[in-house]
Amino acid sequence: MLKPIVIAIFVAACALVGGANDSRDPQPTTHYPNLIRAEIPLYPPLARTAHISGAVEIQITVERGAVVEVQVKSSSSPFLTNPTVANVKTWQFESEDPATFLVKYVYEIKGKQTPLPENPRVELDLPRLVRITARPFKPTSTD
Repeated sequence: MLKPIVIAIFVAACALVGGANDSRDPQPTTHYPNLIRAEIPLYPPLARTAHISGAVEIQITVERGAVVEVQVKSSSSPFLTNPTVANVKTWQFESEDPATFLVKYVYEIKGKQTPLPENPRVELDLPRLVRITARPFKPTSTD
């Protein structure tokens, strides 16, 4: 009877000691600061022309209202990564306590093909999700 209690205390103590010395990446919070400014995200032109769809998940750290650190956690294409990071760096928040959280950008090419590029549909659930959907187009030849 006493043995299970001792084991439980030992496991709990190890978890506390292990967590106290943890110097890895900051863990994302569920607290999202209030976003007050952001540039409209666009579908990266090269990715759009090549019909590249995918997602980029990034972890951002905000201090004094500005994005101070961006870490790419996953990306389905390098053609989507740099434009995503550039866009999120334009975000500004109400000045408050530092926060670290995840943001997901989803890029989709779908719908009926058009002869010329059209403006993409942009859905924002800021600061958690950005979804950009564009219709495919067939570049014309200028021969």
